[in-house]
Amino acid sequence: MKTVIKILKTVIIVVEVLLLVICASELYEFLKDSNSYHLGSEAMIENGGWSYSSNFTFIFFNSIMIVFSILLSFLALRSKKIKFLLLILLFVICQIGCLILL
Repeated sequence: MKTVIKILKTVIIVVEVLLLVICASELYEFLKDSNSYHLGSEAMIENGGWSYSSNFTFIFFNSIMIVFSILLSFLALRSKKIKFLLLILLFVICQIGCLILL
């Protein structure tokens, strides 16, 4: 059972670090050149792109994703029970869904 917990912790932390890198790089690129992101544009929605209504929502969403990535990684490191790790894994899956669908 301890090996399953270690494997689950490793998977959660690796996925959260990847999400952290993705969101931080998107936020950095947006802050560096916000004109390259056409927020609120219907052309992006038609092409399957992101559909944020304003600059604030884009920055807010990525900031929340970064905070959740750090928090869930920390909680996964501190967790010793499989039930709590499965709950964290559910939050990670929801976070990935939000990143893909929003």
